[in-house]
Parts: sequence; C-alpha cells; structure tokens
Amino acid sequence: MQEAFLHFVWKNQYFNKSNLVTVSGASVSIQKIGFHNHLAGPDFKEAQLTIDQMQWAGSVEIHINSSDWHNHKHSNDPNYGNVILHVVYEYDKEVLNPSGKPIPTIALKGLIKPKLIDRYQLMLKNTDKIPCGTQLKSVKVVTRLSMLEKTLINRLEKKSKAVNELLLENNYSWEETAYQWLAKGFGFKVNAENMLRLARTVPSKFLRKHSQLYQYEALLFGASGLLNIDVVDEYPQQLKKEYLYLKAKYDIQESITYNQWNFSGVRPSNFPTIRIAQFAAMLCEFQNLFSLFTEFTEPKSLIDKLIMRQPDYWIDHVVIDKKSKMITGPMTKQAKVNLLINTTVPLLVAYAKHQDKYEYMEKAMNLLMALPKESNRITALWTEHGWNVSSAFDSQGLIELYNTFCSGNRCIDCNIGAELVSR
Repeated sequence: MQEAFLHFVWKNQYFNKSNLVTVSGASVSIQKIGFHNHLAGPDFKEAQLTIDQMQWAGSVEIHINSSDWHNHKHSNDPNYGNVILHVVYEYDKEVLNPSGKPIPTIALKGLIKPKLIDRYQLMLKNTDKIPCGTQLKSVKVVTRLSMLEKTLINRLEKKSKAVNELLLENNYSWEETAYQWLAKGFGFKVNAENMLRLARTVPSKFLRKHSQLYQYEALLFGASGLLNIDVVDEYPQQLKKEYLYLKAKYDIQESITYNQWNFSGVRPSNFPTIRIAQFAAMLCEFQNLFSLFTEFTEPKSLIDKLIMRQPDYWIDHVVIDKKSKMITGPMTKQAKVNLLINTTVPLLVAYAKHQDKYEYMEKAMNLLMALPKESNRITALWTEHGWNVSSAFDSQGLIELYNTFCSGNRCIDCNIGAELVSR
C-alpha cells in the first residue's frame, strides 16, 4: 500500500465514518477535510474536526503506520505542531506532537471497503506499461479528456520555465531568448545543450550585422569548433577564413570543441553540421524570430514559412571534407513539426504567462491541435489501448501522462486510475 492511496481515501472520504473514534476511543466528526498540500509540511491543511464535542482547526497528517511519524522525523519538526489528527492505516505506536502531547489518531484498517483496496492493489500489481489499459474504454470520456488537458498544461508549464530562465539570463530580451531557445531546439535532444552554448557564444547581434548566409555559417560553424581541423574542401576553407576575421572583430570566446558534438548513434540528417547549416539558413531568412513564432495568424502559414535550403555543399556533405552518398535536403516536415512543438509552443506559453495575455496561450493550444501527432513508443501504447491520438495536442498530453503517472505507478493520483478504483 502507498500513502497516496490513503490520501485518496481521505480526500474522497471513502471509509466508514459512522461511530468514528480515535484509537483512544474519542468520537470524531469531520466538518472539513482540508486542502491537499503538495509542498513541505502536513498532508492536508485547514481541516475542521470535532473531537469529543470539542472543535479543532488545523492540519491532518497521513501515514501507513503510526510509527512513520517518528520514521519521518516529525516529532521535533515545528511544521507539524498544528496537526490535529493523525490518519493511519494501522496503529502500531503512540505518537506525540512536538510539544510532547499525544496526537488524536484514527486507524482506517477495517473501515475501508475491501473491494476498494482490492481494485487498487490489482492495478498496482499490473505489469502492463499502462496499468489501466485494458479498462481504459470503460472510463468516462470527460475523465479522460480532463486528465489529458491537465497533463498537457503541466508539460507546457515545465517547458515554459526553461524559457523564463533564459529570459532572466538575457535581461528580459525576448528576441535573444527566442534565438537561444530556437538554437536549443535545433539540437533535437542529442545536441541541444551544445546548440544552446553555441548561441550564447555567438549572440544574435553579431549575426544581425551581416546579410550573407556564408557569414552566418562562418560565425556558427567557427564558434562550434567544427572547423578546428585541417579542412581540405574549398567551401569550409572559405568559412574558416571568414570566421578567423570575424572572431577577432567580435572577440569571440569559443566554449565548444569538435569532440563535444554527438555524431555516433545519430541519423546523418540530424548531424550537428546539418542542423547548424539549417539553423543559419533560418536566421538569415528571418530577422525577427520572436515575431515569427508569436505573431503568426494561422498555424499552417507558420509551417509553410519554414522552408529554408542550406548551401549546396551540405546537400552531399553531412561531415566536413567527406562527400556522402546520401543526399540531404531541406528540413523534413516531421522535423519542422517537432521544432514547433518543442520550441514555438513553450515560447508562446512563457510569453502568455509573463505578459498575462491569454490569447498567446490559446494560440499555443491551437498550434498543437493543428500539428500532426507524434509517433513514438509511448503514443503507440495509447493507440493500442484505443485512445484516438489525432494531433500534437493529444500526443503531448499522453506523453506527459505516461511519464508522470503510468511509468511510476501513480495510478491513484491520476483521475483515470482514481475513477477505476473508486467504482
């Protein structure tokens, strides 16, 4: 059994409250269960109870065994000084508050319907990657959709926090933040942090002083460390020569080496050379990135705009000085979709929250609903169990639902699992 289950039981009052008494025999009447506290301190705050006809207001702490009070070192913690009721499954030891007085305790063992416990334990023991998968179709549609929206919002807020951190670092410059955030997005996980470091090494103001694509490439490839080799081909030689001039002009302090970039285990189309070339092409094409990603009117128009073609050299070179049999074209539609999901949407959410402008949050949601779903092992699991994954709105929410709840067996914290257990 997990404490989360007892939180669920207390929150929904799924136990026999008739003739409810403490372990010492005092009568208990519950007026308010309190609000669930997910931060440090007691589990439920601002509860209201009547114990032996005396009214109490304070906190409720919940444990599997009463001895957990001591195991969790609450005895000398002043944060637990206002606990008025200790709710446990099994009473195995007397509990004293920080003042040394016994805390009224109720034991739920025998008060919870056995079928409720059985359904909960059955779900916990389920070894399927989605424990409720076989029962999913029987869950109310409104429950499923509300949980999907909840997890999606949580996912977007987590990502938007990273945008806000960059914004603070950039003295609240949304343009520089959009530039760095886009750079990180072009790293597509495996090289995301290196791309962010590259953008920090070469501020966008350096790039904006130039109009030629080869100068953008010279600055970015040079600062990336990928030109710190004895280049043979003519085009990278030109880039290296231009970079050495610009490096001295802008006093660029390199922070990345060739060996820090990930090539192994990466598809050639995702090599850092190709992504940097595509990134440079986008920067040269669009002078105002922040406006590009926040002021679009229709999602399709934004997708259609992202058609940039890198110089011919990168069509048959995924590695410098080594001609490839594979032809590399412009960024694929799926890559653009992934970029918009992981870059544009969090940027819109961060801006909406920072400026308190709901219309940008709505724009982020509309963009997700317009973008095609992501196809990966997690979305495949949901599809197998009959969940209709039709857009990026669905896939992003379901990825978060799986990662946050399913993979950690947090079924009872999920609205879907809670509905199945409480039947």
